[in-house]
Amino acid sequence: MSSSKTIEELLLASEEGTLNSADREQLNELLRRDPDARAKFARWQMMTISLQEGASKLPKTESSSVHAESIVPAEANQSVWSERQIYRWVIASAAALLIAVTFRWVQLETRPSAPVAETAATNTRTSASEPTSSGVAVVTQLVNARDAVIRDASGTNSKSLSVNSALNPGSVRLESGWAQIEFLNGATVVLHGPAEMELVSAAEAIMHRGRIRAEVPPAARGFVVRTNDMKVVDLGTEFGLEVSEEGSNVQVFDGEVELQVDEDQPQLVGAGKSLQRRSGVGIGLIDLPMTPERFVDAAELQRLAETQENQRYQQWREASESLRNDPRLIAYFAMDSPLKGQRFLSNDTVPRNADLDGAIVGATVTKGRWDAKPALQFKRPGDRVRVNVPGEFGSLTMATWVRIDSLDRWYNSLFLTDSYQLGEPHWQILDTGEIHFSVRASTEASEDQPSVGPPHHVALSPSFWNPSLSGQWLHLAVVYDVENATTTHYLNGDVLSVDRIPDHQLVRTTRIGMASIGNWSTPLEPDEHFAIRNLNGSMDELAIFAAALSPTEIKEMVEHGKP
Repeated sequence: MSSSKTIEELLLASEEGTLNSADREQLNELLRRDPDARAKFARWQMMTISLQEGASKLPKTESSSVHAESIVPAEANQSVWSERQIYRWVIASAAALLIAVTFRWVQLETRPSAPVAETAATNTRTSASEPTSSGVAVVTQLVNARDAVIRDASGTNSKSLSVNSALNPGSVRLESGWAQIEFLNGATVVLHGPAEMELVSAAEAIMHRGRIRAEVPPAARGFVVRTNDMKVVDLGTEFGLEVSEEGSNVQVFDGEVELQVDEDQPQLVGAGKSLQRRSGVGIGLIDLPMTPERFVDAAELQRLAETQENQRYQQWREASESLRNDPRLIAYFAMDSPLKGQRFLSNDTVPRNADLDGAIVGATVTKGRWDAKPALQFKRPGDRVRVNVPGEFGSLTMATWVRIDSLDRWYNSLFLTDSYQLGEPHWQILDTGEIHFSVRASTEASEDQPSVGPPHHVALSPSFWNPSLSGQWLHLAVVYDVENATTTHYLNGDVLSVDRIPDHQLVRTTRIGMASIGNWSTPLEPDEHFAIRNLNGSMDELAIFAAALSPTEIKEMVEHGKP
């Protein structure tokens, strides 16, 4: 026998269980150094598992129960190998459709048990494939904040600040209110508007105008804040800094800072001292009275935040009570009633229709957009809410608040009908961050009747997702407009995309029937499998309308419901 075997021979031997230690070492080495070998290994695994899946659904026969090793010698000669190879590829061709359908599922969901598979997977990971971030800080509180934005370092792009959003280097602007920003080195800064602060790094900022109060624990010593005429280096303390037309004023509330003016030698400034460098008046520092009440600290900001949260929660409740009476609503799950101890999700339309209540399966109760409001968390493959929505409709609008932890699956369900029959919608997020919406435009094929109608039209939004959005409450909405033949995706009240539906794929009569929130389908037979499409995150409020809501109405829902 040759001392060196091809990758195909080694894979066949591995499948048959005839690999000896030398063969296994050779296979591992091939997978380590040869990208083509790794690609063949992946295709082999996908083909094998797909064939096994297909074979498991066929009726068992006497011949099918014979083990391969009982009819094929371990030391197969080249002609037997060629016949085997041809035989396997014939089977593979016959199973091509099955492989195409299951390709992505196999790629994402299976975990080959052979040690060589683990070795190959480990060695194909590179540093380039690992997600990276250029973030230097995180927004942890926004209280009465108006026009709170960050502009990137180039000054060309800006975006609104939101709680839990990661901040890259750039200029933060706040016209009024407060923003609490936690730098990755451990320093916490409360920014009081109107203000502008430039984020330089995870341990440095530049104040251009306004006030900050910084709390710097020992682990974050060395945190630096500059102005146009001074440099403050914190030595593990708490201080305030105000930049105005009159100059720069630093006040030390606890501990000490190192203060440097222009090119002078740094000086230590201890607790209870307030020094100002006046604009245009020499280079010296003058003493000023301490005014700690002008600098809100983290504890006071928390009290202000709690007051704001209660106000916003009550504002949403008023809007929700009004929404429940909208005659266009098909179903409305406000998720505002106590959820602990009950395993149903109340439909809150007025008049109330208890037949539309959902059955909670696996999903757990968690904190919603506000501390006083519950939400549902979906984590495990079986987590879902089962609903049954009868009737026929035309246009549809679906809107929800979600907090996504990560996009673990190829499809991450928001709302999916079970069997996806003619006129039924699917709304989900791809692992790429694109939002997928479709309505089935054809009938389902049966044993004696082919499918009738065109394939469905999938409206995909641009990708909106990046890891910095993890843990943030996002408002997602989709409008399926029959009259205008469009599908519109929304993120936080803003249009993500408008997709035109071709005439032959436009479905004018929509229906829902049995469906799942946060997942898809359910196995009906003891040995039936189901696709894993559970949402990894939480949902807080879901509204389904039998109408195409306007952009203004979507925006109002966001304004009334944002945390």
